[in-house]
Amino acid sequence: MKNVINEVFDFVYKGKYFDKLFSHPKNYEENPILKNLYENAEIVTKKDQSKKNCNEAFYEYLREFKDKTNEKYFKFLLKFVLLFRECYDISKNKDIKEEEKKSFTDILTPEDLPDICNEFYQEFLESNNFFDLNEIDEKNEIVEIIQHFCKWLFQKGYTESILSLAS
Repeated sequence: MKNVINEVFDFVYKGKYFDKLFSHPKNYEENPILKNLYENAEIVTKKDQSKKNCNEAFYEYLREFKDKTNEKYFKFLLKFVLLFRECYDISKNKDIKEEEKKSFTDILTPEDLPDICNEFYQEFLESNNFFDLNEIDEKNEIVEIIQHFCKWLFQKGYTESILSLAS
């Protein structure tokens, strides 16, 4: 798991899109999702759903599916979660003065996460060349993983929002 975490950390946080991100951790231990994943944190999953923040929900999502998928797909899943998290923090900090910006994924519940799906795909990913997730199957898979994540959030009681798609 440590190799996967380090590889994905380098891809997201040390790549050419570093300046497009909200957070700039020096190593995986400075990212609560990656740190909990590496440590296989049980405490997070035992916490009451209504008291979990976005980072804890992201971690729980990854923890639930890490043993249900192969390594290649798990790397993709991890990249998605980290980039979605970055987009959420950027979105929440848009109209805030630089010195007052903070990581909202550390303090807010996941209730509003589905609200940024379009912004995540159309503005964040597309405007940054999909962060080099350029294989066509990965672009299509991004839409599917967004849908899956939002459905999972709803089923777990993290949100009352149901993602609807235009037909």
